[in-house]
Amino acid sequence: MYEASIPFTIAQPRPSPHPFGQVPCLVDNTQTNTHDGIVLFESGAILLHLYKEHSATSPTPAEYASALSWVMWANACLDGICFKENENGQVTGTSLDRPNKRIDVLEAMLAKNDYILGGDQLTVADVAVASYLNYVPLFNRNVNLSKIPNIVKYMKRTAERAHFGEAFGEGHQQLVVTSCDEWLSGGGTGGGFKTPKLF
Repeated sequence: MYEASIPFTIAQPRPSPHPFGQVPCLVDNTQTNTHDGIVLFESGAILLHLYKEHSATSPTPAEYASALSWVMWANACLDGICFKENENGQVTGTSLDRPNKRIDVLEAMLAKNDYILGGDQLTVADVAVASYLNYVPLFNRNVNLSKIPNIVKYMKRTAERAHFGEAFGEGHQQLVVTSCDEWLSGGGTGGGFKTPKLF
């Protein structure tokens, strides 16, 4: 929403229209829509709705199909690669630092392009993919991603954006950028620095 200059307000977390009472949840009551209000949950659904309904120019069918594919891939595949959880839903590790064919493909793609859909423009596909990647240093302080430098450069490039800091906070932004710098310099884990205050 920050990247696309979509105005919004943040509601209190309770009561929530989300069926499980969780975040994210979006209620779209804009006057440009011909409905009484749309409630969306799950980040991918929210991103695609905002892309289709609130873009400065309506995406073509081909543009929407590309975005749809990458947002769904991030939710279906990248989530499970980035975060390993125990039976209580607590993050216990990541597979980004282990051999993975999907990550190899992403690494090769990002050797040729700055962003997921090619070229030098951030898109909704990047918002989906980078958000998963850029949470990895927060939940996995001892991970070493130095073997996937193109993905690390992509993580840093997206985290350095002013709107990333606005959305996630300066502490999270600093953590991602510092971790990326350490991995790119050949350092060990991304956690070998003073932990910034996140709240």
